[in-house]
Amino acid sequence: MARILAVDDQPHMNHIIATWLGRNGHEVVRACDGQAALELLRSADFDLLITDVDMPRMDGLTLISQEGVVDGLRAVVVLTGRHDYNSLDVTVDREKVRFLPKPFSPSKLAQLVQELLERTPAASAVNAAPDPNSAH
Repeated sequence: MARILAVDDQPHMNHIIATWLGRNGHEVVRACDGQAALELLRSADFDLLITDVDMPRMDGLTLISQEGVVDGLRAVVVLTGRHDYNSLDVTVDREKVRFLPKPFSPSKLAQLVQELLERTPAASAVNAAPDPNSAH
């Protein structure tokens, strides 16, 4: 399925995200803050990023505003306990970003991830050359 980076400074939240999405066949890599996530994003490929907003060292909005971070991703899910999340300043392609207010059910997150992945095909699928042997 997809390779997902989950970023939250609360270990239990990261565990819940990884467990639920892992049950749906996704590979989930975890980071404890935005700085650790940035290092992972710059050294490996991911399909989707799930990040909390408020974290030490680097918050989620600063993370997704870093140059090139969102470009290689199919989508970003921003988790937040803020009630004003619709007015948060996001300086990236808002088409790729979805906010999910806390508290949320893990099944709701899994459903949102599935919808985002279905809506945005993998780069390898988009860039794949057509098979000349396939019948149309």
